[in-house]
Amino acid sequence: MIICIKNKDVSKHDNHSHHHHHGGGKRIGITILLNLFITVSQVIGGFMSGSLSLLTDAAHNFSDVIALVISYIANKLSGKNILQIKLLVLNVLRL
Repeated sequence: MIICIKNKDVSKHDNHSHHHHHGGGKRIGITILLNLFITVSQVIGGFMSGSLSLLTDAAHNFSDVIALVISYIANKLSGKNILQIKLLVLNVLRL
C-alpha cells in the first residue's frame, strides 16, 4: 500500500520488515578468491604428490567457485531492471 504524504511516496509495510544487507558482493568476491586459492593449491599438491583424491577435491572446489561466481553475478544484477537483465542474458547467449 502506498501512502502519499506531502508529495512524497511512503511505503507502508504491514507487520513485516525487510533486511537489506550491503557489502554482500564484496564478501562473495573474497570467498571466490579464497576458494580459488584452495583449488589451485590442491591442483599443485595433487600433481606433486600424484594424489587423485586431491585432484578430484580440487575439481569439486572449482564447481563451488562456479556457483559462487553465479551468485556474485546475481547479486550484481539484483539492482537492475528486468529489461537490462534480459538484454544481458541474450548478449551472453550470442557468444
